Amino acid sequence: MAFRELRPLTIGGLTKAELLWRLGGAGVSLNAYAIELFADPIFQTSSTENEVLPVVVSLPDLDLRDGGTYAQIVARAESAGLVSCPTEVAPHLRLRYLDQPEGPYLTVASAKLRAEDAFPNGLYLRRLEDGLWLRGYNAGPENIYAPDFTDFVFMKA
Repeated sequence: MAFRELRPLTIGGLTKAELLWRLGGAGVSLNAYAIELFADPIFQTSSTENEVLPVVVSLPDLDLRDGGTYAQIVARAESAGLVSCPTEVAPHLRLRYLDQPEGPYLTVASAKLRAEDAFPNGLYLRRLEDGLWLRGYNAGPENIYAPDFTDFVFMKA
């Protein structure tokens, strides 16, 4: 399976408040789901810095040419030696990737922090006409991701 390695990314060492301050300073907008994730005490950041190696995969890269559910995407990624990301990868990646072009979503694969259906699943990066976004999303287990709708970020194990 093909995937695109990104440069190593340093995560940790910042509080959620510091991340939000840096995101705001970089002109990044948040939607209501992203704000809800940041406000919830279950979303924690690490006090120590760690380096992770993020990789980008498309659904065709995972042999999901007609799309797939989140569970199918994660299973295919894991079979290729990739793992889901801690939630805090998304804001750090957003801060690094300020030159993201308009186009597909870049969904950071991470475990849902709460089981409640109404709670957001995770975060994705997007550039729209009105600028850069770090957006939370909510999708049920039956949701099918279209192959040209989003790329996913996982980490090398």
